[in-house]
Order: sequence, then C-alpha cells, then structure tokens
Amino acid sequence: MMQQFIGKKMKKLFFVFAALTLLLLWGCNSKQNDYDKYKQIANQLYEVTCDAYDYDYMLKDGYGNAKYLAGCSCVKVGNYLGRNFDFVAGDAAEIVVRTTAKKDRYASVGMVGGLMWLTSDFMESGLDEDAKKIVPLLLLDGINEKGLVVEINCVNTIDVGGMTTHTNPGKPEISQLCVVKYLLDHAANADEAIELMKDIDIVNPRDVMGLISQQFELHFLIADKDKTYIVEFNNTKPDGEKIVVLEGESVMTNFYLHLADTDKNIYPDNSIGVERYRKLTANKDSVNSLDTMKKLMRSVRFSNSNRTDGEYAPGENYDNPYTCFSDHPILGKDGINYANYKEHLPKILESMERDKTMVDDILKDPKLNNPNGLWVTSHSSVYDLNNKTMSVAVYERFDRYYDYSVK
Repeated sequence: MMQQFIGKKMKKLFFVFAALTLLLLWGCNSKQNDYDKYKQIANQLYEVTCDAYDYDYMLKDGYGNAKYLAGCSCVKVGNYLGRNFDFVAGDAAEIVVRTTAKKDRYASVGMVGGLMWLTSDFMESGLDEDAKKIVPLLLLDGINEKGLVVEINCVNTIDVGGMTTHTNPGKPEISQLCVVKYLLDHAANADEAIELMKDIDIVNPRDVMGLISQQFELHFLIADKDKTYIVEFNNTKPDGEKIVVLEGESVMTNFYLHLADTDKNIYPDNSIGVERYRKLTANKDSVNSLDTMKKLMRSVRFSNSNRTDGEYAPGENYDNPYTCFSDHPILGKDGINYANYKEHLPKILESMERDKTMVDDILKDPKLNNPNGLWVTSHSSVYDLNNKTMSVAVYERFDRYYDYSVK
C-alpha cells in the first residue's frame, strides 16, 4: 500500500515537474523571440520590444545589411530635443524599438529606420534571422529611463583624413552603428556616456554608409536635461585621441563642428547641411514646449531641400535629383567634381552607378512618399528629457505624432 502511494506521489511530482519544465521552456523561447512580435502602428511605422541582442554580431556579419547615407538635423533646447532623420523617399519601414530594464541595462525607447531592404512589404512577409539580429542594435536616436538622449548624424570624413576605423585599439570593440544603443543601455547621464565612449574601441571597418560610404561616418549628440555634448572623430589624431568632445554645442547637422567657427561663418570644405544648421540656430530660442520643438523640426524637413521659393537659402536648393548635397564637392548641382578623389575614383564611380540605379528604381515606385523630390524626412522624433518621452512622426506626416514613454 505504501509502495503504491509513493508510486502515485512520484507520478504526480513527475507531471508537475514536466509541466513546469514546459512552461519554463516556453517562457525562455518567448523571451528569445520577443523581437518576432513586430506590431504595425501606422503605414510604414512599426513597434517592437527587443530584449535579446548581440553587439558582437555587428562586428562580424551584420554590416552587410546595415547601410546608411543620410542627411539629418538635431537641436536640443532646455528639456527638449528634436531630431529629423532624413533619407530617400521610398517604402522603408520606421521602427520604434523598446527595451526593458535588466540588472545591467536601462530601459529605453528609440527609432530605427533607413534600411532600404526593410520595406513594409518585407515586414508583412515576416522577418528573416539577419533582420531580427540587427534591428534592435541600429538605433538612430533614443532615450532611456534616466533621461539620457543619444542621436547620430552622417558626416563627410574627407576633412579629418578619412574614416576612423578604430578609436582605441585594444579596448572592447563596438560598431559605430551600435553606439546609440550601447550608451542608452549603460549610461545614466551624458557624462557617463562620454566616459563609456572613451573606454571602448568604436570601430567602422567596412562599407556601411552606402553611397560613397568610404567617405562618411557618424557623429553624435548626447544630452541629458543638464548637459549637452557633441562627439566627433578625427582620424588625423593618434590612437586614443581620435574622439573629439564638444561640450555645450546644441545644434548638429552634417559637418564637423570641431573644424568650424560658426560665429565667423567658417565651415569645413566638405560641409553638408549648413543652411539647416543656420536655421535651427536662428530659431531655437522659440522652443519652450514639445509643440514648438515639433514646429521647428518641421521647418527643416528634408523635402524643403527641393524648394525654389526662397524658404531656404540658395545653398539648400538642390537641383540634382540624385543628391541632397548641393554644397558637396563631388555631388554638387554644378556637376560632379572628382578632383579631390583621384585615388578613390574607381570605387566612387562604381558606387555612384549602383546608387543611381537604386534611385531610379525608387523614383519609379508608385508608392513614392514624396512625389516632388527624392529626399524626405523619414522620421522626426521629439524628446521630453524631463518626462522621458518620445513623440514621432513618419514620412513628413506631421499632422500625426505617436507618443511613447520609457516609464
């Protein structure tokens, strides 16, 4: 009798243990696949919570699917920060990425976009493994639970001796494209973010920017409610000193600020976005709320780049349908000038032909979101650093913002 009782007891324990094991395995599988659950919020806007990602993946296999070349504008005024991510009009998805807090990581929310292959059709058909691995790492801008905001813009590297492939050789490597996510995960404020950047090796070893990518990299605006920094790289400096930190600068577009004297109207030879910089600087004092920041960022939307009605100064009226860079030495509206690029000419010609084909295809696309020109603000994010919120509008649909909170 006792043996029969024990047998029944053991069977019951076995089934309980089996059930718990299945639940545990299901829970682990659910956690690993959090980033499968992409939710469509609006046309070309998606949302996902990503809690499993690997920074090292971008140092190995992820680069091939992460190509950017973009304008961009950013300004911080008081507790508010606005950023426009400017890119080619098309069907690329913009993605709100949430990350929950863990013992060694802060919660955050931010934006991913500009991946030409990550179209709305692709999102609807289901994401492949590469997409799942890289999407959470490629934040273009975001805010964490402590009120730290980080964002990136594209910048021409010719004025600093070319692309900086390593900032601190021998230290832990993080891809330039992953730095926004890395800082939001691990820094509580702007000062901590700067120290983290100095304590890692920020690498940019491959063609990641698309069009003439060998000449472009990123610079960063890092801010909390009390401090603002712009971080740039200078490849002419020795290892360990390639990071240049500018404290107090609050406007950033697409030229190296550490080489400019904006008060004297002096800019590096290969500057891009000077007029957007001037417009933001001249009007930033009008910002005293989220709504006034939204209005300011709308005034520098990228479709204005094709305007000829005088809203922008002549330097920002772009006649060349294949480029937004009217003041760029290669791609200017007066024609292509390769004088400074003889050593890179074969690669540039190949890249230009490839990207011209891409642009032609986009212009023929019936789903083109900006029929008056190629360039568009793919997303405009406005952050409230005090309340830890993000409001985002996509593809210049400024009549509708979507609101998110880290709390």
